[in-house]
Amino acid sequence: MSRVRTTEALVLKAYDTGDADRFCILLTESDGRVTAVAKGARKAGSRLGGSLQSFRHLRVDLAEHSSGFYLQSAQCIASFDHIRTDLPRFLLASRAAELLLHFLHDTETQSSIFMLAREFFEECDREGNDLLFATFQMILFRELGLLQSFKDDDYAPDVHAYLTSCAPLSERSILPLSAEDRRIVQKICDTLLQDHLSFPMRSAKVVMV
Repeated sequence: MSRVRTTEALVLKAYDTGDADRFCILLTESDGRVTAVAKGARKAGSRLGGSLQSFRHLRVDLAEHSSGFYLQSAQCIASFDHIRTDLPRFLLASRAAELLLHFLHDTETQSSIFMLAREFFEECDREGNDLLFATFQMILFRELGLLQSFKDDDYAPDVHAYLTSCAPLSERSILPLSAEDRRIVQKICDTLLQDHLSFPMRSAKVVMV
């Protein structure tokens, strides 16, 4: 018999497969990254198809079989419609999803990363700002143990305060920084990506205003 679990999930990627199925890569609250197939999701009358779109926040029932996970049901908690209707927001969300897909592995549970990703999509859908992705990346790398320590005398006080802040994403991304300080933060983030990625990110870099 299959084991069914109910959990919250963010759709990082979804695409069609076969005649009527949809393949999803989810970031779940209970089980980390999970790949799941929604059988018959594209058939007329299916209750799954409308929910299984990238960047949606869902409550799902996942059935675990020997061959993998299958989606039995999906209820939309937040659709984040502005992300799909506004190109800068869509590209920003795509960049964050790409980062999560690269660094997270199947069934590695880390609820703090799920909450971080959920907050990122919420802020991106709300309005976003030009430090949102950089701040998301900083916090993600800290959670993954990839973030270096920053010494007091390495950067100006405002930059150091930003780099070492433990504030939530929504608060940290709007800390008051001058245009020059923002450029310094962005350069640090770009260097971190180069250090930990062996290839350029495929999704476009976006500046939110």
